[in-house]
Amino acid sequence: MQINSHSEEETMSRQSTRRHIGILTAFAVSASMAFGITPALAEFPEKPIKLIVGFRAGGSTDALATALAKEMEAVLGQPVVKEVKAGAGGGKAAAAAKLAAADGYTLVMAVTPTFAFNTAAIPDKTPYTKDDFDYLESVSKAQEAVYAKADAPFKTWAEMIAYAKKGNKLTYAAVTPFDKLLIRYINKKEGVNIRTIPTKGGSGALKNIMGGHTDMGFSGGSHIKLLGKDKINVLISLRGEPLLDTPEIPTLMDAGYPITFEAHFLLAAPKGLPAEVKKTLLNAIHIGINGPAVATILEKLPFPKEQLGPEGLTASIDAAYERYVKMVKSLN
Repeated sequence: MQINSHSEEETMSRQSTRRHIGILTAFAVSASMAFGITPALAEFPEKPIKLIVGFRAGGSTDALATALAKEMEAVLGQPVVKEVKAGAGGGKAAAAAKLAAADGYTLVMAVTPTFAFNTAAIPDKTPYTKDDFDYLESVSKAQEAVYAKADAPFKTWAEMIAYAKKGNKLTYAAVTPFDKLLIRYINKKEGVNIRTIPTKGGSGALKNIMGGHTDMGFSGGSHIKLLGKDKINVLISLRGEPLLDTPEIPTLMDAGYPITFEAHFLLAAPKGLPAEVKKTLLNAIHIGINGPAVATILEKLPFPKEQLGPEGLTASIDAAYERYVKMVKSLN
């Protein structure tokens, strides 16, 4: 009997102790919340960050991504691992990024049309919307143009249109989804017959044009290395502003077409990044953009550095989206 009584006392004592510990723990949590003290969280990033690149290895976007990843690693103290998912004008990469958690460990590097043009012009083939992402920062801007070989039977855009209106059939090296829509628009507005030839990348377009396989084509900047060598003629700027190296060339807007195609190389993440994570990433991106590795690549391309900021970049994408929607409606 004495043993059983002693055992019961021990049991009651242990239960009492656990109740006290529970009460003290609850009190401690309540007190910490009352005084604004929160439990320590692991500092971001704790592991490598994946950077999904939307264009082929060796291209302009990939080169910038490689340089920027190197600079960001030095700031973040974690590897930034590049993964190339080329296709659909950056759309495959964006689609993959959308499926990832919004925790900062998955980023995508593509261009503004990936999010503005694809979602406006080909929504049935685009498994995401422009609102599915947090836009972090732009790095640079391409120099989009239409150009032809120097010995083509036209030297300017106006001469090309006049030549096509005489019944001459022309071919156009199409690199992006935008190209097909642009040429459809031009054919309808001008009453001409220009045929698009699907081409892989700016380098592929360059080979086709210089080899005489297509009459003209798209360039995101690959034509720049041939300027001043009497090998090509730039016909028109696709941007809403003059090209840096050929400012005398008119824009599509100048020629009477309410269209622009402006590609800013940018970084985005799945929608809903925590504020502190976003702040950390932006700091690393800004330091990286201004680092020597990125500066070297921009000088080689050559493209200008451009940082629009999250708000400016988002506004640019929204505005471009509206322009593309109007363009599509005009064709239907």
